[in-house]
Amino acid sequence: MEYEVDTYILEYVENENKYYISFKDSAGNNFRLEIDKEVFDVYMASKKAYTKIKNETSRYLEHSELTDISLYNRSLNKKRDVLDQVVDNTLKQQLIKNEKELTDTQSRRIQMYYFENKTLREIAEIEGCAIMSVKDSLDAAIKILEKKLKKFKN
Repeated sequence: MEYEVDTYILEYVENENKYYISFKDSAGNNFRLEIDKEVFDVYMASKKAYTKIKNETSRYLEHSELTDISLYNRSLNKKRDVLDQVVDNTLKQQLIKNEKELTDTQSRRIQMYYFENKTLREIAEIEGCAIMSVKDSLDAAIKILEKKLKKFKN
């Protein structure tokens, strides 16, 4: 079996039960030397330990930027797929076309709820009204827009 380690090749020849190390010197000459099993084992163990440390360090450095705050911000700023963006753009276009069908309040609440991702509670707090008023207003606006969108689809 051969094991390439850095610029060395460690080799165990089973039918001879011998261990070898092969390398090139600075002049480019190839060398192959017989070594003791103990030297082979120590070198392999040290290489495995080095690889383990290198992998752990790599994993740590790769994820070190993932703080609680950055993870929280990522969860709030999810990337949206193309279909969601197309639907939003279509809804916005229809909203603009049919804005005269909605009251100013309905139009403003649609904007906040669907395009600014505000909750019913947040809208109610902004406008100083009950959550149910916001919900009823949005439901009524959606019914109006659904009728217009059905005409748009046909």
